Amino acid sequence: MNSRPTVRVFGSRKRVNMLGAVTDDGDSFVCLTPDRFNSVVALHFLRALQYEFGEKLVILLDNAPYFIANELKKQAAAAGLLLEYFPSHSPELNPLEPCWEQLRKGRANQLFLTTVEVEEYLRTALKKLDPPNIYDFIC
Repeated sequence: MNSRPTVRVFGSRKRVNMLGAVTDDGDSFVCLTPDRFNSVVALHFLRALQYEFGEKLVILLDNAPYFIANELKKQAAAAGLLLEYFPSHSPELNPLEPCWEQLRKGRANQLFLTTVEVEEYLRTALKKLDPPNIYDFIC
């Protein structure tokens, strides 16, 4: 009586994680990965940014643990990347937040039964993103 019903679930949850970037030219770049974020995944993302946009970059990052890891900072510096960080707890300064909001709104009231369906949605929705002008955030 007055107990909360429970449903047994077997197996594990699958996930799709994203890391993204917006340039001062209005270009965007997003990587999808099934892996949990850690400094190794973050470093692969930074190298992908170099491949896409050039060797010497200044990258503004949030303070997620995988972006502030000492090993990541050392390897990024050795690769010619200058990493700068937004102040802690300030998503309103991050130009990617409006992009993530567009994706959240686009998936409202949709049911995805598989991670493949989620990835298909994301690949389609990412092409329609309207990235903000980053100077509205950093100047």
